[in-house]
Amino acid sequence: MFGTVLPAAAQSPATQAAPAQSTPALPLFDPANPPRIDAGPLAPGATAFTEAQARRWLMRAGMSNITDLMLGEDGIWRGQAERQGNLFPVSLDRNGDIATH
Repeated sequence: MFGTVLPAAAQSPATQAAPAQSTPALPLFDPANPPRIDAGPLAPGATAFTEAQARRWLMRAGMSNITDLMLGEDGIWRGQAERQGNLFPVSLDRNGDIATH
């Protein structure tokens, strides 16, 4: 006919699927079980949270006016947030746990 079908081994590396990479999974948000605040020490390590996701997670925990949010070398997001009318430093770890300082 018009074309030849090549086996996967004959395809160029650019057309073959890349192997799956291991990235940390985001914790699931459960409205019946909201994010934990000041429940213990935060867990450092690689995080799957993007800045937008970290901001949304903090908002789900009742925080607003989130500013200066930055990802530290230890994998913990840190910034400022307002909750119940008070502005304070806040941190978010890879598990979705939140600490206020």
